[in-house]
Amino acid sequence: MLSAAVPLIALLLTGPVTKAARADAPKLEQGQKLFNQGDFDGALKMLDAAAIDGGEPTTMEKVQLLRAQCLAARQDFARAEEAFALALDANPDTTLDPARVDPTVVRLLESVRARLTGSLVIGSTPPGATLVLDGKAAGVAPQTIAAPAGKHKLEARWGEGPSQSVELQVRPRRETRVEWVQGAAAPAAGGGLLEPRPLRPFGDLRGMVEPAPTGFVTGGLELGGGIELSWFRIGLFVRLFPNFGVTPRFQFALPLLDSLNAILEVGLPLNFLPTGFGLGLGGGGGVEYYPFKWIGGYAIIGGRHHFIWPVNSPTAFTATVGVRLRVP
Repeated sequence: MLSAAVPLIALLLTGPVTKAARADAPKLEQGQKLFNQGDFDGALKMLDAAAIDGGEPTTMEKVQLLRAQCLAARQDFARAEEAFALALDANPDTTLDPARVDPTVVRLLESVRARLTGSLVIGSTPPGATLVLDGKAAGVAPQTIAAPAGKHKLEARWGEGPSQSVELQVRPRRETRVEWVQGAAAPAAGGGLLEPRPLRPFGDLRGMVEPAPTGFVTGGLELGGGIELSWFRIGLFVRLFPNFGVTPRFQFALPLLDSLNAILEVGLPLNFLPTGFGLGLGGGGGVEYYPFKWIGGYAIIGGRHHFIWPVNSPTAFTATVGVRLRVP
């Protein structure tokens, strides 16, 4: 049984000790000692305290690996997977020695690693480089590839020319960017959580359905544009139909998949009518999908309320669909 085998496991804790690591070492060492004695509850208390205190990635990697083993020994596999995921966040290449650790626990770590992926955002100059990832064909650049956390070898080749290769590390839920240039040395790979993207312009065409102040449901057509930096956008939209208006909007995008984002939006609609001027506040949430990097579609469900209007305009439901063009 796993619960009988795990008390015999001892996680090796080696490596240089820095000032940051020394601050967490007593709790980590006490947790290790209690774990070796089979006191998993006591070990978890010490390790949970060490995790709350924080520390450098190498220390947190050891803390979370040992926490996961304690939880696995208690048959709490769901929380053990969470701890392994945190260890992989600290070090995507972390491993357990199958000679010292129960093979079931080792397989659990590897299954978590396989499910935790990051994004390889690959570009090439000129476009069209043939890609090979870990010895397997991976299509043509530019493209984005979901890859398991850990080390990988990426190769690129233009036509019959020589291939270029780079060793890189993919971190869970993060982007690693690689830009290939024909004839240049192998590129450096960089990445980070929600890796910042360059400043670039975009243009939108959107249609809206919303209640009119008179109580009838009406529609609107807007044309706008702006700039996006990383996952933030700010733009100015002009309503063309049926009434003229201007709306500055702020938007945040949260990546869900390679080409799919969740979006949150806040706007300040300014409407101009023959009967008066309307100032309001609107917002909503939805999703956007990019079949290509330069064009995408989105849908947003939300609401708006006009604070200044000739006729009372209470908070009302709005629905929006649109198309976005942007610089890749």
